[in-house]
Amino acid sequence: MAQSLVRTLKRVLVLASVTMLAGCGDDLSLPALPAFANLNAVSEELFRAADARARESPSAESFGSLGMLYHAYRFLEEGRVCYELARRSDPGDFRWIYYGAMLEKTGYRYEASETLFIRALEMRPDDAELLAELGDLYLMWARPGDARESLERSLRLDPLQPVAALGKARLAMLEEKWSEILAILLPLLDRFPRLSRGHQFLAAAYGALGDEEKQETHRVAGEYGSAVESPLMRDLHELAVPAILNGDASAGPELLKTKCARCHDQERIIERDADRLFWARTVRRMQREAGWPWLTDDEAAALVAFLSTRAGESR
Repeated sequence: MAQSLVRTLKRVLVLASVTMLAGCGDDLSLPALPAFANLNAVSEELFRAADARARESPSAESFGSLGMLYHAYRFLEEGRVCYELARRSDPGDFRWIYYGAMLEKTGYRYEASETLFIRALEMRPDDAELLAELGDLYLMWARPGDARESLERSLRLDPLQPVAALGKARLAMLEEKWSEILAILLPLLDRFPRLSRGHQFLAAAYGALGDEEKQETHRVAGEYGSAVESPLMRDLHELAVPAILNGDASAGPELLKTKCARCHDQERIIERDADRLFWARTVRRMQREAGWPWLTDDEAAALVAFLSTRAGESR
């Protein structure tokens, strides 16, 4: 009871701070463009054009679109302000609440993220994705009881909701319920066969059960799989992809060794036959996980060029 009261008070305080920032006054303004040390000229121009639109034609759409760009490139402070401006301009637009919740989750601002997810659920109470993301937030926050409640509500609405199913599998791992992990994830992988995290969890489960062959099969599949993105998050992440579609392939082999091969088997990467857009999306996902200082735009573009043309392709 006491813990519940403390959480409620925290939520009220966070909501109050969000309201103040969103403003009820006129002191909230667009952020200045940040330093672009690790971005290339194409990325910089995307920001300058979106910033100009927001200043010349201020609206929820222009503020929110600029916020999405900041979010896609992991400029979280700037994105936060733009989303707040968008919500102030149009409090009823679900997108800016949802994106704000996801941004705060990325930045490990748990209370702020929870507040926005709850606001989004007031608009869409039976949204399996929202419930799954809230449950995943509670897992990050070490609140397994709240996580289980949200994840199970999500799975009742969509039995194969990927975030919710992975969350339930994580809870089962904590309890060492290996057969339960198989029951949760094998049907999920029938629907999403390249789901990296699902394969990784199955590899751990099969290892604990002593099946080394299946453990290795899923370990390899997990290393070269992918995530499952909602349509809204796919729209956001796609904003950063065009800037690295064209680069100088000559630096690619060395970057493959020094960057990619630290986590992945180089030969398996080389063997993968995929087009330029696939590699651009994959490399951007690496950047989101590792950070732009680790892999700059120019380096990312070089990798994409090399990986998509190494067999004489020009796609």
